Amino acid sequence: MASHRTFIVTISETYTSNMPAAVTQLESHGLEVQQVLGMLGQVIGQAPDERVKELKNLDCVKSVDSERRYKAL
Repeated sequence: MASHRTFIVTISETYTSNMPAAVTQLESHGLEVQQVLGMLGQVIGQAPDERVKELKNLDCVKSVDSERRYKAL
């Protein structure tokens, strides 16, 4: 079974005014959308690691970054 990680997808400027279209593209390419941050132009969701390259190549995507978690010392 493929490992799923949480990713923060930044949407390109040409799609920020049409977030529903961007979300549809992301979902159709394997991202399980958890949250849409329209004002920031970002979408948070989970996907298998092997789908990241495919997501990065979409017209609506500016960048795909893995979520980082930090612990207090």
